[in-house]
Amino acid sequence: MVDSAAQNANDTNSSTPTSSRQDAKKEDNGKPSSEGKDSATTSGEPSSATSTAAPSANIHMRCLIVTQDASIIIGKGGSHVNEIREKSGARVMVSESIPGNPERILNVSGPLDAVSKAFGLIVRRINDEPFDVPSVPGSRAVTIKFMIPNSRMGSVIGKQGSKIKEIQDASGARLNASEGMLPGSTERVLSVAGVADAIHIATYYIGNILIEAQEKMPSYSSSNSTYRPGGSAARPGNGRSMGGGSGGPGGSSYAPAGSYNPGSTYGAHNPPQQLQTQQIYIPNDLVGCIIGKGGSKINEIRHMSASQIKIMEPGAVGVGMNGAPAPAGQEGERLVVITGQPNNIQMAVQLLYHRLEQEKQKQLRASTGSAS
Repeated sequence: MVDSAAQNANDTNSSTPTSSRQDAKKEDNGKPSSEGKDSATTSGEPSSATSTAAPSANIHMRCLIVTQDASIIIGKGGSHVNEIREKSGARVMVSESIPGNPERILNVSGPLDAVSKAFGLIVRRINDEPFDVPSVPGSRAVTIKFMIPNSRMGSVIGKQGSKIKEIQDASGARLNASEGMLPGSTERVLSVAGVADAIHIATYYIGNILIEAQEKMPSYSSSNSTYRPGGSAARPGNGRSMGGGSGGPGGSSYAPAGSYNPGSTYGAHNPPQQLQTQQIYIPNDLVGCIIGKGGSKINEIRHMSASQIKIMEPGAVGVGMNGAPAPAGQEGERLVVITGQPNNIQMAVQLLYHRLEQEKQKQLRASTGSAS
């Protein structure tokens, strides 16, 4: 089991960028130093962007990447992504390619310092740069398109853009938040452009803000909607705390055979969190593709997301606020109940809809072929 949060700041695989290891002892809580970033540098650090979250706090960050970069990140037989996992200590997973869609989703989760380091290594891999050499002025800038819940974007931007300015000044990266949300979703894109060290530092600060925001507003809102293949928004049920204070199924690995998840787990080190529930509806005629032969697909999604997923019987109605019945789904829809920690629920929903989109594309190709 790898405990990256406990790695020493002077270790060659620490979260501190190589160019600033000589100052590692001056850093508190293992924060990446702002040394070694690109030309937009300042001598100070953000006054509030990274004030409270400990480096061992866990986070799940997602971004959109073009298919070409996804192939580079994965490498032959998963060699590149395995190296990124080993050197960062984070879990890294790239979604499967969907025909006609030029982008894929990159999921990175684990302790904040490991996740931020992983994104720096990802940029180095895309640029074919050595992992242990500091970024230089001639290094190519790469843009990472983070997917941020709209309810959290304000925290990242700050009053009159103050937080974004702090992150830019500290990291040398350039940040831009999209005005609108992704189609059928409550997420917006936060574009972060810079060299590897700048991306590493900026990701740490962004993750820190998201962790603080999660602690202040832990519950899922019933107004959240997630992408439904076909262009409409899924209608999640009311987020409801299940109590118990359990930190989830920690202590076991969630990496099924053939996936790009790491073999290590951080569950045993997570602070206890309350489990939450999200309810969504999926087309009844596509339930089979979600379950898979002998339950293989649904079990894979359960393991990858570390969530409990229950597909209800036809006609079942979700539970709303105060135990009252939630609005029923449309005709031909089936209720799915997902229970887990917020980040895990989010990942489960994305994996479910990704699987549905794959099946829809498969059916579309089959119908097109038969028509011709």
